[in-house]
Amino acid sequence: MVPRKLERGIEPGMRVVAQLGRRFLTGVVAAVGVSPPEGIRLKYIKEIIDEYPLVPTGLLDLMRWISSYYFCDLGEALRAVVPGIFLRVGDRKIRINKKKGPLASKLTPTQKRLLEYLEPKRETLLSRLRRVFRSSDLSRQLAALAEQGLIEIEDHLPRLPKTRLRTMLEAVSEPRPEALEKLTSRNPRQRDCFEALRSMAYPVESSHVTGQMGFSSHVVGALVNKGLVKRWKIEDIRDPFRNIEFPGYEKPAPSPAQQEAIQKIAGSPGRHGVFLLHGVTGSGKTLVYLELIQPVLASGGQAIVLVPEIALTPQTTGRFRAVFGSRVAVLHSGLSDGERYDIWRQIRQGRFSVAVGARSAVFAPFENPGIIIIDEEHEHTYKQSDTTPRYHAREVAIRRMQEASGPVVLGSATPSLESFYKARKGEYTLLELPERVMGRPLPEVRIHDLRKGWSKKQRTLVTGPLLREIGFAVEAEGQVLLLLNRRGFSNFLLCEECGHVFLCKQCQISLKVHRRLNRLLCHYCGSQQEIPSNCSACNSPRITSMGMGTEQVEKILKQHFPDRVVDRMDLDTTGGKWSHHEILERLRTGVTHILVGTQMIAKGLDYPNVVLVGVVSADTSMNLPDFRATEQTFGLLAQVAGRTGRGERGGEVFIQTFNPSHPAIQAAVTHDYSTFARQELSIRKDAGYPPYVELLNVIFTGTHEKTLDLFASETADSIKEQAERKSLSSHLSLLGPAPCPLEKLRGRYRRHLILKSKCPEALDELGSYLCQEVSPPRKGQCRLILDRDPSSLM
Repeated sequence: MVPRKLERGIEPGMRVVAQLGRRFLTGVVAAVGVSPPEGIRLKYIKEIIDEYPLVPTGLLDLMRWISSYYFCDLGEALRAVVPGIFLRVGDRKIRINKKKGPLASKLTPTQKRLLEYLEPKRETLLSRLRRVFRSSDLSRQLAALAEQGLIEIEDHLPRLPKTRLRTMLEAVSEPRPEALEKLTSRNPRQRDCFEALRSMAYPVESSHVTGQMGFSSHVVGALVNKGLVKRWKIEDIRDPFRNIEFPGYEKPAPSPAQQEAIQKIAGSPGRHGVFLLHGVTGSGKTLVYLELIQPVLASGGQAIVLVPEIALTPQTTGRFRAVFGSRVAVLHSGLSDGERYDIWRQIRQGRFSVAVGARSAVFAPFENPGIIIIDEEHEHTYKQSDTTPRYHAREVAIRRMQEASGPVVLGSATPSLESFYKARKGEYTLLELPERVMGRPLPEVRIHDLRKGWSKKQRTLVTGPLLREIGFAVEAEGQVLLLLNRRGFSNFLLCEECGHVFLCKQCQISLKVHRRLNRLLCHYCGSQQEIPSNCSACNSPRITSMGMGTEQVEKILKQHFPDRVVDRMDLDTTGGKWSHHEILERLRTGVTHILVGTQMIAKGLDYPNVVLVGVVSADTSMNLPDFRATEQTFGLLAQVAGRTGRGERGGEVFIQTFNPSHPAIQAAVTHDYSTFARQELSIRKDAGYPPYVELLNVIFTGTHEKTLDLFASETADSIKEQAERKSLSSHLSLLGPAPCPLEKLRGRYRRHLILKSKCPEALDELGSYLCQEVSPPRKGQCRLILDRDPSSLM
C-alpha cells in the first residue's frame, strides 16, 4: 500500500522499498491504483527510491509479456530486465547497547561469542554476522540478546553504489579587480596556478591540477576563496571503455546490394517489420547496420545492437563509437556493478542513444527505441538457458519493436532455420548480400579425412597435413586461426587396466584434464580434483589421457613452431575483464601468429592478415543427441571459414573430420547455405521439430531419484488429462518423461517431458496450467522448469 504522504510522488517504473517478513526488499511499481486480489494482506511502502521512473513504460509492458509467454511470475521477469544492482535486499544493523550493562541471566556460549565480536565494533550487519558465525539459530540468539537489552537491532534499507564524483576547476573569465590585487608576489604559486588555469580553454579536473601540474590543494582552495577559480563537482561515469584505444574505422560508401537493403529497411519509418539480412561472411553487414542507425538517431530515436559474445563487444563498440562517438553505451555481463549502475541510469537520462551488448542489452531502458539489430542472429547464446525466465533475445526484440513500431534486423551468414523458414513464408522480409565487399572471393575449403593414417601409434588430431598448412601460412607472414570447440588438455582420464573413467560425483560426466592447473575439472558444476597417479578402482598406475582440447593443441603448436607466438582463447584464458580484448588486440597488431580457440574465435572477427583457418575436428558437436546438432555444426564451420580471405592475400580453410560426406561438411565446403537449409528443413518436417512445431521442454530436477520419477510421471498424466478437458489432445504431441541426455548435473537428477504443438495457444494453456496448478514435492527438493522454444534438449 502507498502511504498518503507518498501518493503524489509515485509512478509506474519507480523503485520502492517495502518490508516483507524481516527483510527490506526493493521492488518496481508495475501499476498505480490497481485493487489487489481478495485475501492478499498489503504492506505499506517504506520509501520511494527514484525521482523519476527507472523502468520506462515500454519495458513494463515487455515484462508482462515475458511473464506470460515464458511462464514465470512478474518478479522473475523484472530480475531479467533490470540489473540486480538496482534490486538489492535490505539488511539489519546490530550494535552493542552501551547504556545497559550485562544482566545476571545466564548467557549461552554463542551469545557470549556474539557479544565479544560486537564489543569492539561500532555496528555490524546481520548478513556479515551470518558469514562469520554460520549458526542455524543465529536469529534466535540475537533476539534473546535484544530482549535482555544487551544489543540493539535496527532495520537497514538497501544500499546502492555510491555515485562517483569528479571535482572540476576553471578560472573565472572576468575576475573582480580587487581579487586580482590579492595575487601579490607574496603568493607566487597562487598566481602561477591562476595563470595556468586561465590559459586553458576548458575546465580541468582538480586531481590533474594537484597531480600532473604540481599545485597543492591549499593553493587551489585559496584561489577559490578569493573568487578567482570556480570549483564544482560532476558525476564521474564509470565507462568500461574509457581507457581503451580503438583502431580507426573509416566508413566506406555502401555497395549497390548494401544500398538496396538499407532502402528497403529504412523505407517505411514508423512501421514494424522483421528483416532477415542474409549476407555471406565479409559482405559488409556492419556497414548496413551503421547506415540504418543514423536516420533513427537523427529523428530522436535510439538503437540497440546485440552481439552474441562478449569477445565481440570491444570490436563492435570501436566501430560504432568511431561513427557515433560518446553516444554509444555498452551493456553486458562482464561489467562491474558500478559500471552497470552508471550506464543504465545514463541511458535512462538520455545521455546515450546507442546500446551495444550481449543478450541482456535488449532491455536497454530507452524511452523511444527506433531499431533493434541482432548480429549473428543464429547464435544459441541469445537464448537464456540457465535461469528463469528462459527467454530468447530475438523474440523479445521482435515483441518490443512491435509495441514501438520499429524494425528488427536479423543479420547472419547462416540464419537460424526458424528465421529462414519464416522469411520463406513471408513473415520476415528476406534481404540478400550474396558477395563479399570489393568482390573478394570466398576462401577455398579443403577437407582432410582423419580416418586415413589413423593408427594406434599416431592418434592425434594435430596431423602432419595440418602442420604443413600452418607452416606454409606463417612462413608467408600470414596469421592462422585454429578451431577446436573443446577446452582443456584432454577429454577424460582412462585406466588402461580396468577401463575406469574418472567422473564428476555431482554430474556423472567425465572430468576434463587441465594440465596447466594440474587438475581434473567438471565443465558443468566447476568441481575439481588433483590428477591421480593411480586408478581409484583398481589402483593401477596405467592411467592415460584420452581425446584432445585446446590446451593440448596449443602445447603441440608451441613445440612445432618455437619461433612463433601461439595464443589461446577459450573460457580458461578469458577470465579477466579485458582478456578477450587483449587476446584479440595481439592478433590485430600482428603479435600473435597462431590463435587456437573454441567457438569464441568463429564469430564476427575481421582481420585481413588471417590467411588460414584450420578446424582441428569438425565432429565435436555433430553427433550430440540434439535435433539442432547438425545446424550448429554447419553454422560453426561456415562462420569460422569466414574469418579468412578478408584481405587482398585471400585465404584457405582446412577442415579435419572423420565424416567428410556428412551434409553439414559438404555444404560448408561449397558455402551453400540454401541447399543445406532445404535439406535440414525437410528432415525437421518429417521428424516433427521446429520450425514446423513449437516446443515446450518441461524439466524436472531433484536430489531423490525415485521421488523425481514419480513426480515426472504424475505430471505427465495430469498434462494429458488437462489437454483432454480443454480439447487440446489433437493439437498436442507428448514425448516422455525420460532422462535428460545430461542425466545428472550439480548433484541433481534430471528428467524431461517434451510437448510439441503446431498451435501456440495449446502451449500457452498447458504452460499456464503447470505454473499455477502443479506443485513440486518437497521431498528431494524437486523443481519444475519450463523452457519454451528451447535452444537445446540436452
